[in-house]
Amino acid sequence: MSIVVRKLVAKELYVNRWFMLASAVAAVLSIGAASFGGSAYNIAAITWLTTVVAWGVMLAIYGISNERKENTLQFVLSMPLSPAEYVRAKVFGLLLTYSLPWLAASGSALALVLLSPLVPDGLLPYVVLLCVFLFANFTVVICGAVHARSDAMVAGVIILTNMMVSLFMFAVGARPGIKDHMYGPTPVWNDTFFNLLSLELIVSVIAVALPLATAARRRDFI
Repeated sequence: MSIVVRKLVAKELYVNRWFMLASAVAAVLSIGAASFGGSAYNIAAITWLTTVVAWGVMLAIYGISNERKENTLQFVLSMPLSPAEYVRAKVFGLLLTYSLPWLAASGSALALVLLSPLVPDGLLPYVVLLCVFLFANFTVVICGAVHARSDAMVAGVIILTNMMVSLFMFAVGARPGIKDHMYGPTPVWNDTFFNLLSLELIVSVIAVALPLATAARRRDFI
């Protein structure tokens, strides 16, 4: 990775540093509120999920779509940088920018399951799958936003991936291998869990690799 690419990755972290902090704090505070149980748990769970999803949407809009729309990429033309290298820097930069708050959000959610007497430990596999799915979902958003050439296409990708979050929660929660153990006293790591986790990881790898592969054939920047 060239020094220019590393600087562009660092630029993404610097530009979004306050949003990263705000997202991480909001997610952790939501989990803290969920520990009180009752209505606070339901409200906090929605707030946590909204924070993680909205953070990814904001990065796609402001990190890719708006840069293209406002022609702020013109400065790149003066850099010793190929289109493939710029796309690589953009993808890795946004992934890293998203990952730090995502780690804080995921870690706090897992801690809630493990430490709170109000939440059964049997929910742990479901929470792990949900957290990994949210990361995979973000990689799909970035992949779509990089390839999209219009605001309408970006909006379509965002709407579709947001719908998939709800569908995933209901579909996975209804799988016998997950549903039957969700409210048990101990987590169950069965074939259903590992198959779903493997699928999420495969989707993530493909969504990250696809822009890096197609970018090499481009003659212009994103």
